[in-house]
Amino acid sequence: MIDFARYQGFAFIEIRDPEANLTLEECKELAVYARQKHVEVVYALNVGAISPRYLEVLVRGIANTLVFDGPKMIRSGCNGTEFVNNEKKLYWTTEEFAMLVQNINQGANSAKKAGLRLSVENAREGLRGDGVETFGTTELFGVQGVNGNVDWQLDTANFFSVSRSKNDPNDVKEFFKENIERISYTHLKSSINGENQPIICGNDLSLEIYLDLLSKKSKVYIVIELPAAETLEAVYSNHRKSIIYLSRSY
Repeated sequence: MIDFARYQGFAFIEIRDPEANLTLEECKELAVYARQKHVEVVYALNVGAISPRYLEVLVRGIANTLVFDGPKMIRSGCNGTEFVNNEKKLYWTTEEFAMLVQNINQGANSAKKAGLRLSVENAREGLRGDGVETFGTTELFGVQGVNGNVDWQLDTANFFSVSRSKNDPNDVKEFFKENIERISYTHLKSSINGENQPIICGNDLSLEIYLDLLSKKSKVYIVIELPAAETLEAVYSNHRKSIIYLSRSY
């Protein structure tokens, strides 16, 4: 993957290690190889912030992150089994939200002490709850939510293809504009009519809206994130097609 990234001219890749199971020695080995190839690395966890293991996983993740060259950030998941185990769930409850904010703030404070920024991603939760009994992405980054040590890892498609609520593109655009300064990096992904696409090919909220403002604000760390493919060659092919689309469109 690092070789492919280098050959395609990518400046960095995201290494997803859901529960920080890579050892420190394995990460050091990867870091040396990536450095030789002049490819930066963003290290990403995927454990839900309400999980009892969240802070334990984050401690290992922080240690692993520190060995890589690249932006001094660590990414973690936000929602987890509370959504995975309930397909009808749209928002966090009051109790879940309080625990969510507490854990993320604690993790972000620990990351800051290590010289890192913690980023969390918008995903299954609805864009906006009522702020009393239901809580979504808006509340997470609002006055009731996480502290200033927490950054936003934007996903361009999740608002439409992963979020459990039907979000209006105009509402998403306004939220994006209001919170642009909190973005650490972006997962560039395509959703058409609420369905993830195998390649980058547009979006339910125009990618041009995202890319134009991200560029103006120098938010230049952007990952092409595509759905899983059956073979590694299909992965490479889908990335090449996505690069062609982006270079022709933007």
